[in-house]
Amino acid sequence: MDILGEEVPVAVLVLGALALLGMLAALVDLARSDVRQLPKWAWALIIVLVSFPIGALLYIVLGRVPRGQARAALDEAAGPSGGTATEAPALRPREGQVAAPAETRELAVATRDLGKAYGETVALDAVDLAVPRGVIYGLIGPNGAGKTTMLSILAGLRRPTSGHVDLAVPRTSLGVLVDTPQFEPWLTAWEVVDLARHLTAPDLPQARAGEVLEEVGLGEVVERRVGGFSRGMLQRLGLAACLVGDPEVLLLDEPSSALDPSGRREVLDLVGRLAHTKTVVLSTHILSDVQQVADVVGVIDHGRLRFQGPLTDLLARTSSVYALQVRPPADGLVAALARQPWVEDAGEQAPGRIRLVVSDATAAEGAIPQLLAEAGTHLVAFNPATDLETAFLELTA
Repeated sequence: MDILGEEVPVAVLVLGALALLGMLAALVDLARSDVRQLPKWAWALIIVLVSFPIGALLYIVLGRVPRGQARAALDEAAGPSGGTATEAPALRPREGQVAAPAETRELAVATRDLGKAYGETVALDAVDLAVPRGVIYGLIGPNGAGKTTMLSILAGLRRPTSGHVDLAVPRTSLGVLVDTPQFEPWLTAWEVVDLARHLTAPDLPQARAGEVLEEVGLGEVVERRVGGFSRGMLQRLGLAACLVGDPEVLLLDEPSSALDPSGRREVLDLVGRLAHTKTVVLSTHILSDVQQVADVVGVIDHGRLRFQGPLTDLLARTSSVYALQVRPPADGLVAALARQPWVEDAGEQAPGRIRLVVSDATAAEGAIPQLLAEAGTHLVAFNPATDLETAFLELTA
């Protein structure tokens, strides 16, 4: 080769190409690793400006923190239980947080002191998430509360600013459904799902793609190109792509937000069937969906975990309103209830249908059977009238 009239040896060109590749490899490693002594930008300048391989060697020897050492430092900072997520951590209530007693059971996902900041904006603030195996965990909160950021960190799509995540399963066993899934428009539904199978679980047979498409209600459109799919159909397709690899943990961000009532019902039924065979973290602002399928809930608001525990515990905290239905007439029972010291309000809204507001739920549940017997009234139903929306609003108000 002749450049400006001089021969350039091929060996020089090869060495130059190798030096460039080595420099790029060092820069990629710098982006993925923790550093010491100097900030990352300073090490990047050293790698680029100092003659190769001296700059790269200086970074590796003096600046790079080995992965194992970095992890050990995180575990030491988190305490003795900061390693593998095997048992529910003692969740200490922080300011403004209500924590239900933690169950002693194996966890599929756990975070410790997890924080994420975007400049001056704090998206997550010291969150201790504890997701037991085989449950549907409903992560609820208003828009902008930090739900999507949390799921992105759990999925490995974003890095936390502080704290760390413990997974009891490899990341290859995670299935992630984003809020608005999008796919190449020229692919068919079957091709999208089979590609997901090939990437996540190539050992599974190709027939698996057709099975999950049928399961999510897309069995009749497997050969249609997805460019003409509605948003609801894309949501179902994203769920099929999550399920095709048979993951152990599913992270679902608003899985039913774009569906009509019948489609939402089908998706919730499908999610409900996954209980006890998979672990599902379901993030949504549709509280009725969570109340129908979730075993455990976490209430997040302004980046902080306000409550975490069984759904029944959350509802019980605000169950001061009851719906009592008896065979009419109910005048005598209403009068008897109004005389009780634990009754704040008792009124018959329709024949035999009584709305009861109490100050002491335990006293009410213990005394009502005797009051029914004394009034000679036949009981039809007696249930807490508080729903998840009421409980949520009380925590986040």
